[in-house]
Amino acid sequence: MTSFHDQTILITGAATGIGRATARILTDLGARLLIVDLNGEGAKATAASLPGGKARGYACDVRSDEDVARLRDAVTAEFGGIDWLINNAAKPPVSGAITEVEIDVWTDTLDVNVVGYVRMIRAFLPGMRAKGSGHIVNTSSGLALLPDPPTRFMGPYIASKGAQLSMSYAFAHALAGTGISVSVFCPGLTATSDRPGGPPPAALPGAPTLDDFRIGVPQRRSRPATTEHAAQTLVDGLIRGDFLTCSQEGYYPDLLAFAQGNLDPLSIVREAQAEAA
Repeated sequence: MTSFHDQTILITGAATGIGRATARILTDLGARLLIVDLNGEGAKATAASLPGGKARGYACDVRSDEDVARLRDAVTAEFGGIDWLINNAAKPPVSGAITEVEIDVWTDTLDVNVVGYVRMIRAFLPGMRAKGSGHIVNTSSGLALLPDPPTRFMGPYIASKGAQLSMSYAFAHALAGTGISVSVFCPGLTATSDRPGGPPPAALPGAPTLDDFRIGVPQRRSRPATTEHAAQTLVDGLIRGDFLTCSQEGYYPDLLAFAQGNLDPLSIVREAQAEAA
């Protein structure tokens, strides 16, 4: 069983939402938390809110090589490195109709959600290698496992989440036998504490409504969980040593059914229609 006592854990995108909730749980388990966010003041406020006085907050834009290098140098100088890297930063999921999203939205999303994760891994992996231990968590999405119809509003996001899952497979192979492990967290639909009740606002005009998001989705996957539930599910998976953890209720039998449907995304729609009949 994994212990977090006296472990130094860095979480990106942790000023709010699932990242912040995860930090709170890990602090209670004895870890030292490094809260990293594009919103530096928010990161510092979250760090200050954690008990024990051991947490630190840092501003960092994971799209910037310079920012990531400065973060690595600051963390190394103060703590000598990290034991855990939880890549959690993300661009908002909803960007509009997939056929209409501009290229700059695609490139920016991929820069944060994919290349940004790689930047963080490249920055902190050498320190882990030097110690011969460490763990990397990449935050993907339940939609990368079960591509429900709302992905039609999330082209850049869902593409990046699939990439995060696939690159985690590759890193797991590449780091096998080094003492450094890799895992993936796939949150299900989650109502963040900052945007209660549903999906975030769309970045483009003509934002889909919550009812739009429910079309063709099995009812059990249309109920948002809390950030606390998602974070606790992640931590429980890390303690067990799972490679993949998903906070979507009942995801495993749903995943088996999706596989039996030959990974056809329209099989999900047919399932929802049968459920509603």
